[in-house]
Amino acid sequence: MTIAEVARFLFVSRSHVRHLLENGDVRGALDPDGEYVVDDGSVVRYQRELDERVRRYFDTLTEDDDPPGL
Repeated sequence: MTIAEVARFLFVSRSHVRHLLENGDVRGALDPDGEYVVDDGSVVRYQRELDERVRRYFDTLTEDDDPPGL
């Protein structure tokens, strides 16, 4: 995947994808043209981890956590 494809897949900016690459959250390598090629598996794994974190967060919420008046 290119950086642009990863950005569309994760619904984030291209600069955020570069940040993910720098932090090692997703893996990629430079191709001969100097463009990053991002490993598809690492992107899917990153998305699954985010989905799991969101699910865990929502699982911890109770009705007591609702704002007043709802």
